[in-house]
Amino acid sequence: MLQNKIIAAVITLIVGAFIIPLFIGSTYSISYGIYGTAFTAPAMLIAVVVSILIEKNSKNKNVIFMYMKHLLSALIFSLLFSLINFNVNTFKDTIYIASLMGSIYITIFVIFDYLLKILKKVRTGRL
Repeated sequence: MLQNKIIAAVITLIVGAFIIPLFIGSTYSISYGIYGTAFTAPAMLIAVVVSILIEKNSKNKNVIFMYMKHLLSALIFSLLFSLINFNVNTFKDTIYIASLMGSIYITIFVIFDYLLKILKKVRTGRL
């Protein structure tokens, strides 16, 4: 399970570098994606640990339900980040960008994690 999560996290950071610029700024600039990836990489370590805890402690293993738990965790983490970097003049922008990036990255992460689980089942013949 840990190996799939780490692979999904790495894929998420790579794919996110190209997707994030679509949502930030008025023109596409890969620099937004690189900045987002460099900034998000340490947070992905936390995401991997939280994802493992969510999956181990969930009674309902439905993929949509699991996604909602991951998304809620990402939004809480974004809020905490915004509060740590609190500035009255930029709080609204910071929470918007942190929530947007967190939502995008966690969505990519959950998709690839799920795809890797299916691939593992296909390889082992348990599907």
